[in-house]
Amino acid sequence: MGKSLDFNYNSDTKNWDFETDDIKCSFQPDGEKNGLKSLIHKSTGFDVVHSKYNWSLNLFMLFANNLCMGQARLIDRTFQIEGDKISISYSPVDNSSSQDSNLFTVNHKVSLNVIYQVKSPNIIDLEITADFKWPYPGYEVFLSNYFNPEMSPFVYVSGSPFAEPPDQPKWISPDSNDVFLGTGLVFSRDQHAARKSIDGRWDRIWGLYQWNPQRYYALPMIAQVNMKHNLATIIMSHPTDCFSVTSGYSSPNPKDPFRDQNPMYMSFFGDDMLPGDVKTVKARMIVDTINTSLDDLAKEAYKDFLDEYYPGHGGVESYIRSTAIGKK
Repeated sequence: MGKSLDFNYNSDTKNWDFETDDIKCSFQPDGEKNGLKSLIHKSTGFDVVHSKYNWSLNLFMLFANNLCMGQARLIDRTFQIEGDKISISYSPVDNSSSQDSNLFTVNHKVSLNVIYQVKSPNIIDLEITADFKWPYPGYEVFLSNYFNPEMSPFVYVSGSPFAEPPDQPKWISPDSNDVFLGTGLVFSRDQHAARKSIDGRWDRIWGLYQWNPQRYYALPMIAQVNMKHNLATIIMSHPTDCFSVTSGYSSPNPKDPFRDQNPMYMSFFGDDMLPGDVKTVKARMIVDTINTSLDDLAKEAYKDFLDEYYPGHGGVESYIRSTAIGKK
């Protein structure tokens, strides 16, 4: 897999741009709204990133069990550009003595190093390494992504014994309904992971953020699809790295934030961590046209991801989560 061209500084936008044969992107490594600002699929001219909420692959919230530690967006950081990589370092923040409990007070005793790497023809890889200075149970880095509203969200869920055919994983595209209207739809790895979104870690946050646990994911993969161009953006991770994915739904109400922002999120780590622990998680975003089906495109991309980072992985099927008793 060949490398892309190097990042180049754009003095007009003050962002860092890169381009391959298939994609053209812009990235902002500093500031509160850092992350992927634009990701254009060149053959269609379609930008998959939201034009208003234009930051994706953005480190957003920091959590532990029953604890919100604030926003990674507000932490001072340094960055370095090396060829096709952007490396960003987040320093630990100790506000233990502060009596201020608002959302904008960060208290997060972890060093984070984040690497974004572009790979030809259509890949952006993300690596997050956390170096812990404090014990945190159920630690979480919550990654935010905001997509072009002309796209629709899809989640890869475990099979159900009540579906036809039974127990077969499938891509679903949630639609607005009265059951979960106004809530984020959480698709977790398993029963233990499903508890984390409602364990109190979100209690400090605005009332908008009510999370609603749903079915288990089959693989930690989310997608956005533009039907007009038959174009998909897929973000994937390893089940041991990503314990939940969160989706919105298609809504006819332009005031509904899940239509207005068209967000999707990923929850990384999830482990009980001790001082001195160091752990790295990985994710990958691809943009490509759908030739046969979203399922075929996603599974091929997921196999490439496993081949590169987890050699000897045993095949994509061995990672698919099952709700059938006695199966993984």
